[in-house]
Amino acid sequence: FEQCSFNNIGAAYGLSIGSASQNVTISRCNFWDCSGGAVKLGNVRGARWKSKNPNDWDASYLLEYSTMRHIAVEFRGAAAVFAGYVAHTTIDHNTIVGTGYTGISLGWGWGSHVDGHQTFARDNHITNNRLTRVMQALNDGGCTYTLGPQPGSTVSGNFCSGDKAPVVGCFYHDNGSRYFRTFNNVAESSPAPCVYLQGCCGQPALNIAVSELYCRHTAPVQNGCAAEHCTIDHHSLHMVAAGAAWPAAAQAIIDASGANPASAAPLIIL
Repeated sequence: FEQCSFNNIGAAYGLSIGSASQNVTISRCNFWDCSGGAVKLGNVRGARWKSKNPNDWDASYLLEYSTMRHIAVEFRGAAAVFAGYVAHTTIDHNTIVGTGYTGISLGWGWGSHVDGHQTFARDNHITNNRLTRVMQALNDGGCTYTLGPQPGSTVSGNFCSGDKAPVVGCFYHDNGSRYFRTFNNVAESSPAPCVYLQGCCGQPALNIAVSELYCRHTAPVQNGCAAEHCTIDHHSLHMVAAGAAWPAAAQAIIDASGANPASAAPLIIL
């Protein structure tokens, strides 16, 4: 899918790909005025999640350089990008503006698969996205949101601005999230914590490593799963005073984020 437009969509998602699809690229597409979410990748039902046969997996998706505006305007609980049980998937350099709920949601299962049989979800990456004015209607979400164990996965290079939800966090690892490295992210202008690592309900996140985080005009970070080996590196945590300029490293992350990064040639998407 290259340079496609999905406008004035009344369905739950503008584009939905699953049922063991593999090697799918969505590049430089435009999603505007969607009743529900923009893009859905993978599935959450059925028994394929526990298959060890790679042919059964939803895998090798790439969603890149796409723009999503005015998302979940009617079905407010839809994430702009929802990826369920997926593997080897990258969500990179997208711009998301104005959502009812979460910007990018990755994973499923909460804490159900932490012990025992693991899902095939692994090697997934949320990178270099620009997310603005998310969570305009609901709570308990964020600019990025994860669930369940996903070995070898990362959340990095993202810029989050204007997350309206008052609790949880801009970068949010919820129940059962495991094996993520979250680094080089920037957040501003939210009543919620800059990053939130879930520790409640008997299903905490586990083995999450957060570093190189830049926060301005947000609530302090929250680590509820320190006992489960979650860490926030306070030596590389930068709480920037409201009104102060960003450090050069944070500004570089902001400039490089989104479908049309400041360092790139102009890309016009109507």
